[in-house]
Amino acid sequence: MPKSNLFFLFLLCLVLAAPAAAQDPSKDVIATHYPVFGGVDPAPRDAVTASYTVYNNRENDYRAVTEEEAKQFIAQVEQETGLTPRLLNHWSDVQEGTDTLQIVNNVPVQGALYTLILPPGWTRTAKMPVLLSGNGAGTSNNSRLYGDPETIMPRLIASSVNAGGRGIIGAVSNAGGTESQGIDEKTYRSVGAFLDFMDKNGGDKHNVVTAGGSRGGGTALMWAINPLGLDYTVKAVFAEVPPTHYGTLSQVSPITFPSMNSIGVLVSGDSNAWRFDNDGLHPGLNPSPFMEVLIGSGVPEEADARSPIGMAERLRGKKIVISEGAHDAFFPLSPFLEFDRRLTELDIPHATFVTLASGHEMHDFWMEQTTLYLLGLARGLDVPMLNGRYYFIDVNPQQDEQVSLADFFRSRSIDDDAGELPVIARFPYRAGVGNPFNVEICGTPGDDVELTAASDSGDVLYSFSGTLDETECHFEALTVDAPPDVYLWSLTVNGAAVNPRNTPTRGADGCGARAITTVEPDQPDPFSLYAFNHDMAFGLDEYSGQPDWCR
Repeated sequence: MPKSNLFFLFLLCLVLAAPAAAQDPSKDVIATHYPVFGGVDPAPRDAVTASYTVYNNRENDYRAVTEEEAKQFIAQVEQETGLTPRLLNHWSDVQEGTDTLQIVNNVPVQGALYTLILPPGWTRTAKMPVLLSGNGAGTSNNSRLYGDPETIMPRLIASSVNAGGRGIIGAVSNAGGTESQGIDEKTYRSVGAFLDFMDKNGGDKHNVVTAGGSRGGGTALMWAINPLGLDYTVKAVFAEVPPTHYGTLSQVSPITFPSMNSIGVLVSGDSNAWRFDNDGLHPGLNPSPFMEVLIGSGVPEEADARSPIGMAERLRGKKIVISEGAHDAFFPLSPFLEFDRRLTELDIPHATFVTLASGHEMHDFWMEQTTLYLLGLARGLDVPMLNGRYYFIDVNPQQDEQVSLADFFRSRSIDDDAGELPVIARFPYRAGVGNPFNVEICGTPGDDVELTAASDSGDVLYSFSGTLDETECHFEALTVDAPPDVYLWSLTVNGAAVNPRNTPTRGADGCGARAITTVEPDQPDPFSLYAFNHDMAFGLDEYSGQPDWCR
């Protein structure tokens, strides 16, 4: 076994085993700072009309945590780490040199909330690395940690003191509020102020790692980019399913990418903001009023310039790991691939992971690389990161079993290059007459692709025949002009027909659903646009992880 693999297994064992420590659980519910600082009532989610730099719940949490939920969180952390954490609601209650985790909930710092996770042995003079993670869109600190609950961060921080580790300070951030994308000037300055605070309280603001998924993936990149040039240094950034082009995303159709419906509703406060015929705010407006609220510019080109794609040069010198699901229900694949190519053009080393038959979710190898780096960092090691693009496939989306594409090809005796992107097509599961929709086809440059959707009566919803160029993708914005009916999709790659059940979904029998689009007279409800789950957009891929008996 290669030494790098042995090293990873060693570090993984540290995550799974931590020394036990006796500590009485906190009896308090978790602070929301509503109606007063330190309060525990849920804050309203619509106290203000959102606008650029003005967002709800900047320094309030909309989710109250009961004593029972707090006990459940404590019990799970204790089970996974051997440590019984102290849950605190005020920074003034922290203690130096304790033998357990201290979790300080919702510390307000200049326009955002940070829940801090301090490792055993923390002191104000320790100068530990800082791991800062922004939450997903609309997610508060309390909802993130205590909702499921999520224990990834406590587990990592507990492990950071094992086997000679000096510890890492962890923080989850509400990214500046419910509607915020975490990249307005006020939130940028909050991040700088938070890292200044950490620098005086056991952290090292020049030894920072940013990590997160979805909105948190975007903030990981942008806080590492540090557009205002504030006095802190991000050494490494780990971005899972990140938005890389904020402006471009404002123009994608929520018919094809159904989770984008939630962004319009969240930002506008209008429960009908997903409808194309909605009075006032609705999808596809250009300039986009939604981007105006989130980014400060509704013009797609200007918003892209303020995005990771527009500021990629400022990631130079950092360790970078990015990851995307090939059937993400929020984002097209093509902008993510463009961002990967942009880093390559700039000669910025980075690792890119693409997982087939997977959506807007955490991916195993990204988490492994994040863990490997952080536990090495806690031990003063400069862990080298991978460089290049790597492909994976979820062989069982119902159980989330992700394997490398090379291993999948070997298991199926597929004679193909696992270092090249297979063809992936995306299209709506349902649509309404007159609705704007997108079709996206990505693959390896030079792939000849034919993709059609037609009904049994002979009506054609879509047809494409062509060769993919160096952009790797073909992306179209169209309008449904075919009559209501069921349209069957067929995909041919380099002359070979693809199984029409190679869809990123599974039915009760474990097999993929037939690739169809049902066109209805009116725009479908957003929840009906998912064929499988709310992480996955619909479409076809050249190879599928479904069992052989489905073929």
